[in-house]
Amino acid sequence: MNSSIYILVFVQLWLLSLPCRESVCIPSERETLLKFKNNLIDPSNRLWSWNHNNTNCCHWYGVLCHNVTSHLLQLHLHTSPSAFYHDYDYQYLFDEEAYRRWSFGGEISPCLADLKHLNYLDLSGNRFLGEGMSIPSFLGTMSSLTHLDLSYTGFYGKIPPQIGNLSNLVYLDLSSDVANGTVPSQIGNLSKLRYLDLSANYLLGGGMSIPSFLGTMTSLTHLNLSHTGFMGKIPPQIGNLSNLVYLDLSSVSANGTVPSQIGNLSKLRYLDLSYNDFEGMAIPSFLCAMTSLTHLDLSHTGFMGKIPSQIGNLSNLVYLDLGNYFSEPLFAENVEWVSSMWKLEYLYLSYANLSKAFHWLHTLQSLPSLTHLYLSDCTLPHYNEPSLLNFSSLQTLHLSFTSYSPAISFVPKWIFKLKKLVSLQLLDNGIQGPIPGGIRNLTLLQNLDLSFNSFSSSIPDCLYGLHRLKYLDLSYNNLHGTISDALGNLTSLVELDLSHNQLEGTIPTSLGNLCNLRVIDLSYLKLNQQVNELLEILAPCISHELTTLAVQSTRLSGNLTDHIGAFKNIEHLDFSNNSIGGALPRSFGKLSSLRYLDLSINKFSGNPFESLGSLSKLSFLDISGNNFQGVVKEDDLANLTNLTDFGASGNNFTLKVGPIGFLIFNLPIWK
Repeated sequence: MNSSIYILVFVQLWLLSLPCRESVCIPSERETLLKFKNNLIDPSNRLWSWNHNNTNCCHWYGVLCHNVTSHLLQLHLHTSPSAFYHDYDYQYLFDEEAYRRWSFGGEISPCLADLKHLNYLDLSGNRFLGEGMSIPSFLGTMSSLTHLDLSYTGFYGKIPPQIGNLSNLVYLDLSSDVANGTVPSQIGNLSKLRYLDLSANYLLGGGMSIPSFLGTMTSLTHLNLSHTGFMGKIPPQIGNLSNLVYLDLSSVSANGTVPSQIGNLSKLRYLDLSYNDFEGMAIPSFLCAMTSLTHLDLSHTGFMGKIPSQIGNLSNLVYLDLGNYFSEPLFAENVEWVSSMWKLEYLYLSYANLSKAFHWLHTLQSLPSLTHLYLSDCTLPHYNEPSLLNFSSLQTLHLSFTSYSPAISFVPKWIFKLKKLVSLQLLDNGIQGPIPGGIRNLTLLQNLDLSFNSFSSSIPDCLYGLHRLKYLDLSYNNLHGTISDALGNLTSLVELDLSHNQLEGTIPTSLGNLCNLRVIDLSYLKLNQQVNELLEILAPCISHELTTLAVQSTRLSGNLTDHIGAFKNIEHLDFSNNSIGGALPRSFGKLSSLRYLDLSINKFSGNPFESLGSLSKLSFLDISGNNFQGVVKEDDLANLTNLTDFGASGNNFTLKVGPIGFLIFNLPIWK
């Protein structure tokens, strides 16, 4: 017995003493990869290393080989669509052209099945790969696969039942609109599967219930069926998945009751049942016993009645969302139950009736980890100003559409003690009077929304001292006076909305210092300014990154100048209802990103399409109510292939466009 151990130790030491050798790929596998490449479209030449001159395919892009046998084991050809989203104005704008240039297209060659040792295949994120085709059934013959990711590819159709033959599969991701129809029962044969994601396949399930055979896949630790086409009751067999750590059943049109067997999932940490229809049902008591949960989302589920105090047993929660828009608001007699949730960072109680929870503020402020608090659309009890406040970590506070009983018309003073706040939203709360000076205490603010109230002061100087502000929305108030030159101090601003106020005078030249601005809305102000003066302020620093400029009904006059051509990334441009005249400058044609253009109700003249005819991305164009003139022919409009909304009434030109023009624009009505 001892001699066997010595021999084993000797062999291990001998193997460790061998010099590391470089993997050199097997020629037949190299030829297979080259055949596979021939069927791909690679616009950015990411696979430049895949060529006959570079004989060691183990060093090729996305390829991983075994360091002893040199067999090809893994193929990583993922594209990340998220890298092509940019956050402007709380909207993620997608750079379609850049994504198309970087991602793979074409087809998956069946020769891929010749790679008998391949255990990892990731083709995800390539929206144009396999476009219009079903998931290839030959993948079901690749029996060595343990990891298969085809999410967000161009495939679309039924999941081939042959996928159920991949008995070694541990990870399967077919999410993001690649599958429809029913889920083949053969998927239930994947006894080793630990990760299954079928989310965001909106027609998958075909209106049928979640298949009960999923409950036999007891190795699963991660199951995501969110945003699919399933309907009906959640099968109780889901409760058999005793190893589940992550379960997302949001937006699956589930109804009836939540099966109590869900409470058997003792290892579950993440549970999302949001956006379903359990109307008439109270929050199930068994959920309050799932003490391993760190994330619980029951928002917009139709649950009714009282928030059970037993929910306080979930002391490991980091995230809790009980917001409920679609049914009668949940009622809380108190919020003492939250006091045991020492780890809680995110708390959403939007739409809840807290009118009897008299000590809500005292209770919530004692939570040491609470970072994000959402109480929008809540009903709060009688206002009492606390003598002591200890929100030690709070960074986000949303109190929009919130009502006190009885109503108040001022900003609660305790808010100005929250010196770590980064985001404050007080939208549409009926607040009157001046913007309070206490705002100066919130020096870390990056997002401030005071819109849709009745503030009636000038903009206070202390607000211009909040140098970290990125998003400032003061729209739809009764603010008056002029805009101070101190506006130029807010150099971090990305979005500025001062629209629908009584502000007057001219825009200060210091606005030109705000080089990070992406969105500007000054509509419905009393500027009485020359439009070229405004453009000259914006052009040097702001114009290159600006995506939205709205100056509707601001009493602008004068003529547009060639400065407009500097706004090369502008997507939304609204000059409507002003007194701007003259011909459109030719430099308008440089605005290649423009999608929305409203020039209506002005004094423009000339032929607009001499400047606008090249704007191929335009989907909305309104030039009505001007003095445009001349003859516009079909050729002048030929490049406007994305136009879906077009207004041109109240001008003096003639549109000579035949029936084909209606087909080109796909317009229901030409005004």
